[in-house]
Amino acid sequence: MSVLVSDAGMLRVEDRATTRSTTSVMVATGAGVILVAAPLGFGATSTIASLLLVAVSWLLLMAWLVERIHAGRLPFFDHPLAVPVALLLAFTAVHWVFKFSAAPIDAELEWLRWVGYAALSAVAVSAFDTPERLRGLAGSLAMAGCAIALLGVAQYLSASAKLYWIWELDNGGRIFGPYVNRNHFAGLMELWCPLALGMALLPHNSLFRRWFWGAMALIMGGAVVLSGSRGGTLSIAVAIVVFTLLITAQRRGRRAVLGLVVAMILVGGLILVLDQGEALERYKGILKPNQIIQEDAATHRLTAWHDTLTLFRQHWILGGGLESFATMFPSVRTFATDKIWTHAHNDFLQFLAETGLVGAALGIWVLVAGGKAAAGNLMHNSATSTGSILAGMASGCAGIMAHGWLDFNFHIPANAANFAVLAAVLTSRSWHED
Repeated sequence: MSVLVSDAGMLRVEDRATTRSTTSVMVATGAGVILVAAPLGFGATSTIASLLLVAVSWLLLMAWLVERIHAGRLPFFDHPLAVPVALLLAFTAVHWVFKFSAAPIDAELEWLRWVGYAALSAVAVSAFDTPERLRGLAGSLAMAGCAIALLGVAQYLSASAKLYWIWELDNGGRIFGPYVNRNHFAGLMELWCPLALGMALLPHNSLFRRWFWGAMALIMGGAVVLSGSRGGTLSIAVAIVVFTLLITAQRRGRRAVLGLVVAMILVGGLILVLDQGEALERYKGILKPNQIIQEDAATHRLTAWHDTLTLFRQHWILGGGLESFATMFPSVRTFATDKIWTHAHNDFLQFLAETGLVGAALGIWVLVAGGKAAAGNLMHNSATSTGSILAGMASGCAGIMAHGWLDFNFHIPANAANFAVLAAVLTSRSWHED
């Protein structure tokens, strides 16, 4: 009888382990699908698409929690960003719960998106917690990025003004790939291009694999140049420089890194030669500050930033609430325009105006805690198989943060979700590979 009981117990344990394994695979797959599908859905910029992203993220989180509880391991979050992010979410909820926000409905919707990003990040930290899974995530995103970049190039060369050659834009725009705005396409490439570089420099890679992943990075970087996104080109250059410095500090693949950087510059130059004229003219415009640029955002950007600081001074303690910029900005705008400014084209200044000094303090806490954790992981894993991929993640985050000073990529759900996940995985305490 005791043997039978023991066997039955063993079978129950095996069944539970199988269930956990199956659930883990499903959760990891679901997280990866969200990260790739969101950009393909026009960046998940519509309210329905963004809320769908949030809903699926929460379903994945619930599945993960149930699996943990069923296994007898109550989950607790010891991630270095858990406390500051939780406090930031609690603070920003106050705006719409107590109607402090100038746009409470918009604030609530944006807050729900933030909660969705947090849920997806929590799932990702658990799902991609081994070197093999980390390589799977980085490789999948790199291949998806290459495919989206090729889509954008094909769209550009065909001179089509329709998304996927099907959908026309209602309010105009400069499309590239699945994005209405080429700057937001560039933001995604800033995150994913360094992942391909990290995959190229994995230890024990064959020459073919190095060139395979390197070619993907070249395609993504070249597509950004061809898109004509000046902020994107500058930011992806920042990402590549950061990656080069990190890899050099790890004392691995210096020649390979320099070769990839030189090749990317050459490919970028070739693309400009093949350009149909528009992209090159945009880069020439940098040298002509007095030239009137078609894009209203570029023409009035500095003035808009000054006016955004005026908004901050009006609500300097608590801010005006998430996504309140579009509602409040007309009252302080000092330039004439027939366009509606929904964002400040500077994510950091807009965050300051919408959350005040309290939000800024919490945001700085997040950045400092994240930077410290990332630096520790990069240092402890410099000689491991995850070192180059973590360097790619750090470089991608640095690139899109640099772009944040010139645009509003963090208000594009697909880009924000990808940034949140990569930042969370990069700063996770689980990365101490032997």
